[in-house]
Amino acid sequence: MKKLVPLLAIIIAAAGAYLFITGGKATSSNTQETKTESQNGSNDAEISPSSTSSSTSSTGQKTSSSTTSTNAQDDDGDEQEEQLRPAAEAYTSSEDALAAVLKGSKDYDDSTLEQFTTPDPNCAWCPEFYTSVRELATNPNTPQEQRSYLAEILAISGRLENVQMLAEYIKNAPSNDVAEVYAEALELSMGKDDVTKFLGDQMAATNDVLREASVAAVTNQGTQSAAELLISDLKAKGDVHGYYALGMGLGEFIPDEEAIPTVQEFVRARGPDADQGVKALLNAGLPGVRVVFDELEHSPNPDADIALIKGGLDHINMEDGLVDLANEVVSRNQSPTAVKFAREIIQASQESEEGTEVDAGGEQYQSLAE
Repeated sequence: MKKLVPLLAIIIAAAGAYLFITGGKATSSNTQETKTESQNGSNDAEISPSSTSSSTSSTGQKTSSSTTSTNAQDDDGDEQEEQLRPAAEAYTSSEDALAAVLKGSKDYDDSTLEQFTTPDPNCAWCPEFYTSVRELATNPNTPQEQRSYLAEILAISGRLENVQMLAEYIKNAPSNDVAEVYAEALELSMGKDDVTKFLGDQMAATNDVLREASVAAVTNQGTQSAAELLISDLKAKGDVHGYYALGMGLGEFIPDEEAIPTVQEFVRARGPDADQGVKALLNAGLPGVRVVFDELEHSPNPDADIALIKGGLDHINMEDGLVDLANEVVSRNQSPTAVKFAREIIQASQESEEGTEVDAGGEQYQSLAE
């Protein structure tokens, strides 16, 4: 019994120690888990709101940025719309209009030029505005690039007096370089028949710079009166000045619907420069091409018409319906010259689709775009 008591004591002590150790570990483990969970929970609590806040903030920021961007785009859109509003509506004074033009002149802004193209004739502040523009355009202290911009504002005004002033500036320019600045603007002249008539009168000018600029300006009109002027000049003098080679004159003219019959009549007469009339008709697109084929198919001398279509392919715009028209001409087979030209159009269309082009000498080469 005495031996049993110590043995029991040892067993109890060992059990107690075991329980103490395992209980401590469990407690420690539980405590660690609790601590870890607590930390995780704490971290989650910090990240979540921050993340949510950040996400919300980020989303909010993005939304705000998007809104700002949208607003900026809208603002830009509105501003662009404001810029593209006709000048007579967008501005209420000559001072505001001039400030806008001077701002646009800094980077040669096309939208401002568009805005000031042929303003309303009833514009109340326009006379004062154009007076200021003319003064600045002829001021020797005005930078040349800005002077060029201001001169263009005058040319596209649609006002005869401004176009007349440009002609005077060319004639009285202190140097050829300055004259060229005004001449380049004059070529862009816009307006009604009074402007076209004035430009037509300048086609007979002894000043070569003014004469060529006036021919170019009339060429750009596209109207019936412009066609009459170009045809009259060509009949009287022929292309003695080489206008076609310079990219102007009847051969570079793009007749509008009303001008096409005038050009057709010139072609029908089969004069020495009728080929330039054909080129003008071809420049007009499908309506003009139809007229050319009509002339060729009803010609009394088809063989002589071969000269009419020489170089004509360069004036063809490969548009929808053109190949169908050419195929119709081939099918009708009413004129060998018409059929020849129609086949050239069909071939050019096929080569264009295949990426093969024809150079001026007639040799084929693969497009560099491939």
